[in-house]
Amino acid sequence: MSTAGILNIYSDFEAEVKVTRKNSSTGVTEAATGLTGMTARIAATPTGTALGSLTVSLTERGTTGIYAGVLDTAALVTALAASYLNQTVYVIYSKSGDIDREWAAYLVRDQRGL
Repeated sequence: MSTAGILNIYSDFEAEVKVTRKNSSTGVTEAATGLTGMTARIAATPTGTALGSLTVSLTERGTTGIYAGVLDTAALVTALAASYLNQTVYVIYSKSGDIDREWAAYLVRDQRGL
């Protein structure tokens, strides 16, 4: 399994996901715009519950089908510093009843080179 990137606990983390769906008339894949109730959580496994308070509501960027939300540095440090440095965690995207267990893996670090 490869990771999506580095999650530096000393910087705010922006969870972002592009959601698509098939148009029921044309069958063409298109941006899933206008969704409400999208969330992201950081968990120890791809199907796990949120670590500490690491859950965020996601808001669509315009009408792009891209949904994002920010997790604060203080919450990241509290939930991840003691047990998860240099470990893989999962950012799980969901929408109750429609989307769950869609995830990206990140390596938890306390710094990141730019």
